[in-house]
Amino acid sequence: MLDAVGIVVLDRPPRGVDRAAAPSKHCTLVGQARQGKTLWAGRDDINCPLARFALGIDAPDARTLDALAATLLEWKVAKDRDAALAFLSRLPRLPFQERVFVYSPLRAAAAEVDLVVRIVQPEEAMRRLRTLSAATGERAEGRSAGIGALCSECTAFPLVSGTSAISPGCPGSRREAFLQPDQMFFALPALLDRVVG
Repeated sequence: MLDAVGIVVLDRPPRGVDRAAAPSKHCTLVGQARQGKTLWAGRDDINCPLARFALGIDAPDARTLDALAATLLEWKVAKDRDAALAFLSRLPRLPFQERVFVYSPLRAAAAEVDLVVRIVQPEEAMRRLRTLSAATGERAEGRSAGIGALCSECTAFPLVSGTSAISPGCPGSRREAFLQPDQMFFALPALLDRVVG
C-alpha cells in the first residue's frame, strides 16, 4: 500500500486518465490511488454528500444545508439540527464551482500535483512537521471533528488556506483509504510538501 497520494484539481477531465468506474466517496478514490490507480472524478462521480459540500461540488444554499444537516443527524454525528448546522458553518470547503479531481500515487503523478496526502505514523508526522516548521515557520492545522477528514480537513482546508493539515481521520476515511490503527493523514499543498519530502 502506497503512503502518498497526489491530487490535481482541474477545470476539465484530463486526457489519457481513466474516469472513476462508479460514483464513489472521495476517500475511496484516495484509497484507490494508494493501491496504485490513477483516475479522475468530477461532479457526477463523487456521491458522499459531505464530500460534495466540502469539495465545492454542491452549492452552499439553504436546501443543501438542510439536507446535509438531516444527513448528519441520520449518521448520528450531531445531536440536533442546530449542532449540525454549526458544524457545517465551520467546515472547511472549496468554493462552489465546476472542477475535476485527479487522484494518483504521488510518485506516478503525470502532472504537477496541487495537494499531497501522506499516510504517516505519529512519529513521522512529528519529524515532517518539525522539518516544515524549521524551514518555513509553518504550523499544521490539527482541527478535527472525526468526520469529513479527507474531504474537508485534508483536501479542502489545505487547498483553500495554502497550509498543511493533520488529521486522525474519520471512520469512513480510515476504512476507505486503508489506514492502519497507528496511522493518520498529513496533507500539504505541493509547494510545502517539497520542503518536507
